[in-house]
Amino acid sequence: MAAMGEGGLKSVGNLVTALKEFRCLTDPDLRTLCLDLVAMELEMTSVPVRVHRVTDYFLVELARECLENVRIMHALRASLAVMAAADEDAMMRLDSVMEQMTARPALPETAAAKLRSLLEELEIEQLGQLCRAAAGPLQDIPAVTSPWHAFEVLSRMNAQPGGLPPGLALVEYLAAAARPLERADALREWADEQARELGLTPQLRSLRQQVGHAAPAGPVDAYLVIRLLPQEEAGCYELSSWHQYDPSGWHPARGPVTQVTSETAERAVQTLVYEAAEEWDDAGAIHIEFMLDTDDLNLPVHRWRLELDSESPIPLYMGGYPVVVRSLERSRTKRWHRDWKQRWNVFDQQPERAKQLVVDGEGPDSPRSGDTTALLARLKADPQVVALILSAPPGATPEGNSEVLTAWRAGIPVVAWDGRTPRDPGFVQQLRQKQAEPSGNLARLREAMTELRLDAHTNGSAEGEHHLGQYVVLVWDDPTRPVEPLGRMTGPDDGVGGR
Repeated sequence: MAAMGEGGLKSVGNLVTALKEFRCLTDPDLRTLCLDLVAMELEMTSVPVRVHRVTDYFLVELARECLENVRIMHALRASLAVMAAADEDAMMRLDSVMEQMTARPALPETAAAKLRSLLEELEIEQLGQLCRAAAGPLQDIPAVTSPWHAFEVLSRMNAQPGGLPPGLALVEYLAAAARPLERADALREWADEQARELGLTPQLRSLRQQVGHAAPAGPVDAYLVIRLLPQEEAGCYELSSWHQYDPSGWHPARGPVTQVTSETAERAVQTLVYEAAEEWDDAGAIHIEFMLDTDDLNLPVHRWRLELDSESPIPLYMGGYPVVVRSLERSRTKRWHRDWKQRWNVFDQQPERAKQLVVDGEGPDSPRSGDTTALLARLKADPQVVALILSAPPGATPEGNSEVLTAWRAGIPVVAWDGRTPRDPGFVQQLRQKQAEPSGNLARLREAMTELRLDAHTNGSAEGEHHLGQYVVLVWDDPTRPVEPLGRMTGPDDGVGGR
């Protein structure tokens, strides 16, 4: 669907003027990277824009494509937010031009009044989820307070190519969930009338059929993925985040990038969690996943707190947020991904076959610490091993670093360790006991970890401070949920025999 607003040539000129302010579009070398990011956002192999050596020609063609397809326009805006985040003035001017070009004609007063009367006092569960379904994966949905407020918000958004305006689509979703049935029928009549005026009756009928055959909306889990990227100065990080709450699939939206230190990171994370809690108040659960480099894997992120300005801050997991760690190194080392995906598939599809291995375990065939070659051979020999318990913490000990690197090479998606040295003698037993309580299934390990952490607070303060739950760390690394699609092709052990 083409963007609406001012005349075509004038819109092209305005957009070209705004785009000229971005060096990543005027530099012939950088513009290729920018187009790659746009294609990635759209899940396309390439964008239909020729990379002219003459900047003006390139920008004219790019602006024309943006006018023809608003998805390209929004993907370009998202890519520029990554490559030119510091140029706030240029971004503001681009946003202003985009808003003018994509402005929609106002809904007639009579139609708006009729719809408002139908939506007032309408109680809808999972309203935020319906908004996300109606808007599509590329739209960022703020918190909404009522069906009418939701319609107002979505009415300012653009349709996907060939699709319905999000506001109209939302009315169809609301009709499917509305009670009594007379209210639902009235909402469909209103939608039919608007679709006829817009020439979108076939699209509305198609959506009505999809919504009618879909399962009733239920709570789904949301994910806040936080990446801490180490900087040259010790103790400094670039903090990025991705937000995912979409029942249709994995479509994480990237948040702003900020610079933090070891001292300020906890408060920055608190802000992100508060924003997520307000936006996703109808989510089944909000999972927090920290993507960390190897040297930072033992950061006590699970002990970071909320309510920092109160007299008694609480850890994230006591706020109802399950906390796990993901590997930044593995996400960027593509040659490790095949084994990783295969083992995750065993874990996800055949959990009854999944196995756990303990370094320095009690069994006679448990692998011993200090021999990572033997450990790798053992893991490679059994593709059903999906979980590994380390003998020592990575990021704090050479043994832990070697063992976790071996786990990445072998594709092990679930890794756990005691953040202290030496490992608590009861670590493995307590972990297995928690897993076994309901099912004995490895898939319960994530929930078991949260329970173990909560147990640390049910004892006295002195005993709780030394409780295993305060120090246990869990890597829960799902390869089907990437947030860094442009991973590098090599890892820290480049060369022959790197796997």
